[in-house]
Amino acid sequence: MEVSSDTLIIPVKGLPKGESTFHFAIDGSFFAKFGNTRIKDADCSVNVSARRRSTMMEIVCRIGGFVVVECDRCLDDLPLKVDVERMLTVGFGAVDVDDAADEDDMMVVSSSDSVISLDQFVYDYVCLSLPLVMVHPEGRCNPQMLARLESGSHASEEHPEGNNPFGKLKEMLKK
Repeated sequence: MEVSSDTLIIPVKGLPKGESTFHFAIDGSFFAKFGNTRIKDADCSVNVSARRRSTMMEIVCRIGGFVVVECDRCLDDLPLKVDVERMLTVGFGAVDVDDAADEDDMMVVSSSDSVISLDQFVYDYVCLSLPLVMVHPEGRCNPQMLARLESGSHASEEHPEGNNPFGKLKEMLKK
């Protein structure tokens, strides 16, 4: 089933036992609804494989594509590749959580629920896959911005106390 929307919902009621697959396409509007200001745009496909059993379901999410973030160094757009595969275990009704304690991601839903939203999980999976420092490879940053950064660092070296907010505190400690 191919779906292109901002909501990743899979049915629970009526889903046959065994394996079912779903395909979603997400873009920047998906991340915008979470208030994410780091991810400016995206073009990702989400392939979901759901294996239903009587009291639980195993969902494997494979997310691939690109997200666009702001470079931490030059502030230009930086496309980053996304390649994530994670498993989510869904228990129905009164599932003993201790039995599934080995699972990294688990949720328990009421047996009366008819759908499961994967929005939060997919959002988290993508965000956690991003590097802590997001910068262009060496030599690919905006040269104009690098020049401005370089000129700003020389100015602070020439007048260290002028740009240092703690300069006055140092003087007070000396007295």
